[in-house]
Amino acid sequence: MKKIFFLLSIITLVSSCSDITDENVDPKRPTITKAEYLFTNAQKKVTDQMVSTSVNYNVFRLFAQQWTETTYPNESQYDITGRKIPDTHFLVLYRDVLMDLKASRELIKPEIAASPSEITTKQSKLALIDVFECYSYSVLVDTFGDVPYTEALDIKNHPLPAYDDAKTIYKDLIKRLAADATILKSNTTDPNFGGADLIYNGDKASNAKWAKFANSMIIRLAVNISDVDPAYAAAQIQAALASGALASNADNTKLNYLSTAGNQNPLYADLVTSKRDDFIPAEPFVAAMDAVGGDKRMDKYFTNATAPAPVIPAGRRFVGGTYGEANVFGTYSHITSTLNNALFPGTLFDYAELQFLLAEAAEKNLIPGGTAQAQIYYNAGIDASYADWGLTQADANAYKLLPKVAYTNAASGATWQEKIGMQAWFALYNRGFEAWTSYRRLDFPKLVPSTSAKNRGFLTVPVRYTYPGVEQFQNGTNYTKAAAAIGGDLMNTKLFWDKK
Repeated sequence: MKKIFFLLSIITLVSSCSDITDENVDPKRPTITKAEYLFTNAQKKVTDQMVSTSVNYNVFRLFAQQWTETTYPNESQYDITGRKIPDTHFLVLYRDVLMDLKASRELIKPEIAASPSEITTKQSKLALIDVFECYSYSVLVDTFGDVPYTEALDIKNHPLPAYDDAKTIYKDLIKRLAADATILKSNTTDPNFGGADLIYNGDKASNAKWAKFANSMIIRLAVNISDVDPAYAAAQIQAALASGALASNADNTKLNYLSTAGNQNPLYADLVTSKRDDFIPAEPFVAAMDAVGGDKRMDKYFTNATAPAPVIPAGRRFVGGTYGEANVFGTYSHITSTLNNALFPGTLFDYAELQFLLAEAAEKNLIPGGTAQAQIYYNAGIDASYADWGLTQADANAYKLLPKVAYTNAASGATWQEKIGMQAWFALYNRGFEAWTSYRRLDFPKLVPSTSAKNRGFLTVPVRYTYPGVEQFQNGTNYTKAAAAIGGDLMNTKLFWDKK
């Protein structure tokens, strides 16, 4: 792994000289940088944003009811404006990620390349920048709905950008990702950003993996949109599969963190170095896994609860805190040392998620095979999740035979939506945003707000963030139009693809 610390240090390229005007140059604010540094910074910033569990950044694990809080349960009760969580999410993705990607793009000039090989390298870099731009915009759409897109990032001409229709953005992102995958697949011997790529490390095989990520992103977006535009979704999924998606856990899109301060997994700062006990597993999630029985991932996810009976029911090793209420940290199961590790990777996409998406696509007849093919993908998703958490194939095989897990067990009474939805929820542990998205799309698991949240007026689990407060004041006209277009700026306003 190349050294993140070095790559994230923006190096000024301005030569020193004896002119007195040098006294006006702030050495901590370089005026010239390199495309590689900006790309690295954007790559890490977006991963940090999606990985962090700090309630100042995101609350996706809480919305998915995989985790809950102890002393301060505000966010589990759906107060996201007290800490301006939507504002931070919006700001990080636009300012720290998309603006850096735009600046990186502007520093790459294929037309002045010295050789054909250099042109190819620059093409790969631009395609990779575009993939990350598409990923970032997809997160924004899946968080808020309509967002600034065509006028975004153009501060000079559009300081107050209009909001674009979310479905239109989705289709443009899919088109862009398909084009990027084609470029990256064709440049198989090109190292693109080299060591500045913190995920696939910029070796000569990395372009092929980035193409697989782009195609997998197309599948994710197409499955999301499938309930409102099934014919279009089917065409996109089949084309992406033909082009090539993630093929195994070896292709997982993960940023490997380091032990040096500032380059550690944000969970380490949130759970260890902060010396705070703010988060524990949530009982809805723990109880659901426990009810299935025999899931060895639970030892990877949770520690044993230590409180005596009757607080901890007889026969249960793992018990989560009451969701949405204040909890005594010492009473319940905790997050394991597996996650409390500075080096624990941050994941943007993995093979298990892809398999559950494809199982859903098969059941919806978006791809051939129907239920028989869905079962293959479903089982492959469980296998991939077990392997990714360091468990054996024998462990996964035993789990798949359990009555509540076996896909074709009619006695369970579960629909395909419930089977896939529950297993995706379990596999997407520690990937709160994707777990929340899967829940919104499939309506499984059946999550309910806490009593305290209901007392505050929340009768359903939120399905979107409200728009940032700063947008209401600084971009009020466009904000008002966007809020009206989506049906109201409320946390229970469903996104365009979540209408069923």
